[in-house]
Amino acid sequence: RLTPPPDPNPTFVHQGELAEFIDYQSFTQDTQDREDHSFCGVFFDLSPSDELPLSYVEVTSIWVRGDLGPCTIWTTPDGHGGVPGARNPASKVYEQDAWRCVYERDHGPSFDEFVEMRLDEPVRLERGKKTGFYVHSKSQGDRAVVYDDQRYGTRGVVDDGRLVIWPAVAHLSCRPFGRRAPWGGDALRSNRLFVGRVAYGVRWLLWNPEPRCHARFPAGFRQAVETMVLCARRPGCELSRLGDEVIFYIMNKCGWDWFGENMTADGPSFEERKAAEQEAYRAREREERRHALRQMFGEGMSDQEVENLMEQVDDNPNLNYMLLNYLMYGDQDDDDDDGDDDGEAE
Repeated sequence: RLTPPPDPNPTFVHQGELAEFIDYQSFTQDTQDREDHSFCGVFFDLSPSDELPLSYVEVTSIWVRGDLGPCTIWTTPDGHGGVPGARNPASKVYEQDAWRCVYERDHGPSFDEFVEMRLDEPVRLERGKKTGFYVHSKSQGDRAVVYDDQRYGTRGVVDDGRLVIWPAVAHLSCRPFGRRAPWGGDALRSNRLFVGRVAYGVRWLLWNPEPRCHARFPAGFRQAVETMVLCARRPGCELSRLGDEVIFYIMNKCGWDWFGENMTADGPSFEERKAAEQEAYRAREREERRHALRQMFGEGMSDQEVENLMEQVDDNPNLNYMLLNYLMYGDQDDDDDDGDDDGEAE
């Protein structure tokens, strides 16, 4: 027979003030590493994923590789804002006063292995908000911090269901927040990706009967709550001896994943949905490539001629790079971080 816990506090449970009881788990998330580029730094955003019922995420360390040297890590609320311009009026990439330094230390070269940079104190990421991160090295040269291109046909977003790593902006100045590249011109390059590892902890939300909280839990958990409540209403069931407050207290103490992790009863899993999203992006990318090839080589090309040319492009890395560069940047790409003169990562 179930009996109420000692001194239950129904008001506490109903209001969802659960922080002191929330389970904390630690994770790491690695990004892909194609060794596309390296230079002085990279801006990128992190945010909690909307997929699972978490309260918040705490970032404890950032791992990167490169020649490194005198490194700093900075954070800013509400994201870095992207490359300054009409499309990004809220950009903060040149505004040092908008950032807080959370790490500063010298490191030896480590071009093959990631190096952990443990933050002075964890940085909390609130649900529904982005937090901007900026990893920078004062080292002279172009091999300090490795990062990647954002591949066309992909969102450039890494989401493991708990933490989201958003696309990045590369920084080509050895001065923190510096505006000029070593050879002149702007020091920022958009459509880049952070390369490295993020170590973080998760504060999982505990269930409470508020509708918005209930809706954030997996389908199996919601069904378990409904079953418990229905049983408590059934005459003759032992659970009918308990009040709603006790039923709620019991469910409040259940882990969010005890009844399965799928958010919908019959729908695809998180991994299946992410794979479907990626496949849709690839399909759109191929259609845009067909259109671009017709623009580059003549609108009169037949479908078969376009497909044959697509196969040649796929088999030729140089042609493929030229096409992707055209698709992503048109005639406006002046990105000098991808040539031999300034040290593409090898």
